[in-house]
Amino acid sequence: MGLVACFWLQSCAQSPEVATQSTDQLQGKLVLTGSSTVAPLASEIGKRFESENPGVRVDVQTGGSSRGIADARQGVADIGMVSRDLKQSEKDLQGFAIARDGIGIIVHKTNPVQSLSNQQIVDIYQGKIDNWQDVGGKKAPITVVNKAEGRSTLELFLKYFQLKNSEIKADVVIGDNEQGIKTVAGNPNGIG
Repeated sequence: MGLVACFWLQSCAQSPEVATQSTDQLQGKLVLTGSSTVAPLASEIGKRFESENPGVRVDVQTGGSSRGIADARQGVADIGMVSRDLKQSEKDLQGFAIARDGIGIIVHKTNPVQSLSNQQIVDIYQGKIDNWQDVGGKKAPITVVNKAEGRSTLELFLKYFQLKNSEIKADVVIGDNEQGIKTVAGNPNGIG
């Protein structure tokens, strides 16, 4: 469906929290907050960094790209994680692209529907198609799982399908990607 650019953010005015000693051994805590899309990669990088620098603890927290931006700006986080391009109003932060990630639509593993057209997806999310039978599936109501407003994945979804959030007829609103996967995995009629 699309690609997401994943960024590390750092405030230009931020004071360093991780101190170095004269022996060049790092010590302290490094806090990363933001995008749940970036968090799994950041956690793996953090584990490696901790193993190479035993005096440093890396704390990765999710909460969405907006949180990552706000926390980096306010000095609450050393690094903000963002899964979208920076907006013009966010250019006071330094962004470093670290990865590209795809966005996809998921259905429950038992759902016989193997593919949907872009128009079918739009119609499902707008409530115009509300039964799986209408797209080649079993006779069952569709449960639309949507991201909470302000989430970068939702912004990219809306942009790709040229939709407004007010047009979405969601049955369940979720916060992060992991919650979305668990919700669809637990609902045979779910789409997210």
